[in-house]
Amino acid sequence: MSLIQDFVAGRTPPDLYDAYLTPLFETWSDVLVAAHPPRGHVLDIACGTGIVSRKLAGQPGVEQVAAIDIAPPMLDKAKALTGQDAGVSFHLASAEQLPFEDNAFQAAFCQQGLQFFPDRVAALKDAARVTQPGGHVVFSVWTAAHDGNPVFGTFEEIVARDFSDDLVPFGPFSFGSAASLRDTFEAAGLEVKSLERVERDANLGDPRSLVLFDLLFLGTPAADGSLQPLFDPADASKDAQIEAIIEELSATTRDYQNAEGDLIAPTAAHVVVAEVAG
Repeated sequence: MSLIQDFVAGRTPPDLYDAYLTPLFETWSDVLVAAHPPRGHVLDIACGTGIVSRKLAGQPGVEQVAAIDIAPPMLDKAKALTGQDAGVSFHLASAEQLPFEDNAFQAAFCQQGLQFFPDRVAALKDAARVTQPGGHVVFSVWTAAHDGNPVFGTFEEIVARDFSDDLVPFGPFSFGSAASLRDTFEAAGLEVKSLERVERDANLGDPRSLVLFDLLFLGTPAADGSLQPLFDPADASKDAQIEAIIEELSATTRDYQNAEGDLIAPTAAHVVVAEVAG
């Protein structure tokens, strides 16, 4: 059994997402919700396992949360974690084709999804369509890995050197320019009310789990835009190389590790609050 297979241990991608990304995204969901306190009916775009959805549902003044994601397994996990009585409805949909009437929501939120959308402007236009005039769309997007996310910056360097430059920047950190972010919102007809760089220390897990989780989902872009896996997870011939990467990342990030070995490290994102035209 390879290192990757042993790490996965029969868990689904949503199981792994929930286990290894929830501590990070819990920290940042507080930032997203605080950027524009929600009320009434609100939308969570690219909800994943429902971290932001549940946070929104727990806010005073929120009547109903609708959440969308393009991946059925993620929605299944979100439903299981959220339960039936939390005031959240989950819908299978893409961000570019939201299944809601015009002006259905007072606000739309999205945590770390915009950088992955095939057509970012189209997605923002549809978020504006389903949001009432004078309402707001609130998005967070990581800065570049080397601009406030030092553990991932180091990891990018190692991966680029040991595998391929084509693998970096990692997808989550591929839209880190504040100017490009503002231009994209404005191209969608939204008025940017604030665009703030926010920094928070967050739990990234231990170096071994971080490396194995990220390598599992890392790929090179194909001509059609899809990601080709870096290697077969069952290929144990890569184990020595992976162990060396784990050892190097652990050694170079030791200053961020707590007594339990978890990385409590700086992370940074841009948080955008934009208003829908009346």
